[in-house]
Amino acid sequence: MEDYFVVEGGSHNDADTMFRKVMSDILSSPVAKGVNTGSARIQQDTNEGLGYSIVLSNPLDRIISNDAYKLDLPVAVARFVWMISGNNRLADIKFYQKQVENFSDDGIIVPGSSYGARIRQAFPGIDQLQGVIDKLKADSNSRRAAISIYQPTDATRESKDVPCAFGMFFHIRDGALHTQVVMRSNNATVLLPFNIFEFSMLGEVIASECGVVLGPFKHYAASMHVYESAREWSQKIADDAGAKLSSQMQHMPASPLDEIRKLVQFEAEMRHRSEAISDATIADWIKQIQDEFSVYWQQFAYLLLVTPARRKCSDDGLEELRSAMDSELANIVDWRSQADEGTDEEAFSAASLLSVENENIVLFHQTRTSKSLQEHILKREQTTGDRLPTKVVFGLQEHFTEKLAAQRDDVDISSAEFEKAVSDTTEQS
Repeated sequence: MEDYFVVEGGSHNDADTMFRKVMSDILSSPVAKGVNTGSARIQQDTNEGLGYSIVLSNPLDRIISNDAYKLDLPVAVARFVWMISGNNRLADIKFYQKQVENFSDDGIIVPGSSYGARIRQAFPGIDQLQGVIDKLKADSNSRRAAISIYQPTDATRESKDVPCAFGMFFHIRDGALHTQVVMRSNNATVLLPFNIFEFSMLGEVIASECGVVLGPFKHYAASMHVYESAREWSQKIADDAGAKLSSQMQHMPASPLDEIRKLVQFEAEMRHRSEAISDATIADWIKQIQDEFSVYWQQFAYLLLVTPARRKCSDDGLEELRSAMDSELANIVDWRSQADEGTDEEAFSAASLLSVENENIVLFHQTRTSKSLQEHILKREQTTGDRLPTKVVFGLQEHFTEKLAAQRDDVDISSAEFEKAVSDTTEQS
């Protein structure tokens, strides 16, 4: 019988080194034959280490980015915001990470991997995050500051998505917050880099709220594994991941939850109105971020904006956003346009969905009216030399969305009608 209980992975100062060590350890672990691969239920041979743990001694250095693997930072930030908002809606996270839809049973919610919903809305009025903060503030030596993600029902229910995370523990020792994460199951190649980012961020939120420094982060997995389909890539990471491309993040300011609430609100507004993001409006979005957030949280808002900007902006618009960001973070982002990939209908607000002829459901931006509106806006800005404010563009979109929904008459907008709408919308804003 082979020994699946591998030696601990040790302690590492940065996430890149930690990640390479995980790859090396797990690839040298025994191979379990014909293991089901999560929701897909496809059988693959799998290198697996049981009871594996590893420590990141400096969790501020949480971004894995090197020649062999680059964390998709905009998606990582979106996952963190989705989690800390207590959200479980599929459409909201699918906007950033489409493959999450494979883990939904009903196409509406994510039942297991919605860690935030389980943390912040485990039951009505039960916020485990706030509970941990309150316990540690009341007793800094407490051993009761814990978060439970896995629930008894997960042991018996049939679903595409049973949570991989089991829970978390938090201890303040020697004036520093020690964070421990316990995973039931961990896909080392694909998901571990996101888990390190989001859970160490959650630990820093707690540390900052409690007024203590962020201590080491320990990650434990009952099953840490590498699937056969990812073995070659994982081996490349383990052998020589190349130069480290990221540096440690800045320290989180004190009392972060107030700004995080604003960030959650901003994310929802931006996603719902993402059809209005363009080269013409990107500067207004940047200014809104600068007006609403401190320098630290501005970077998170910029990174959220990257996803729709890559779909809607040209290289010029993307460069404008890149120039506003911290240069070290900007250098990690993949700035290639994703215009051809399209967007997901469910990710937009109900106001953007219109029932038109033959009862087909279409997006406003796919209509003749929308294209006419965009042409009028562009022509007006070229004529006057001034950009229409973002709020006015939003107002115009909502005005003509409502009109199209009411009349079901998808036609071009006349110049007179457009100018009147601009005047009315400007007065209202």
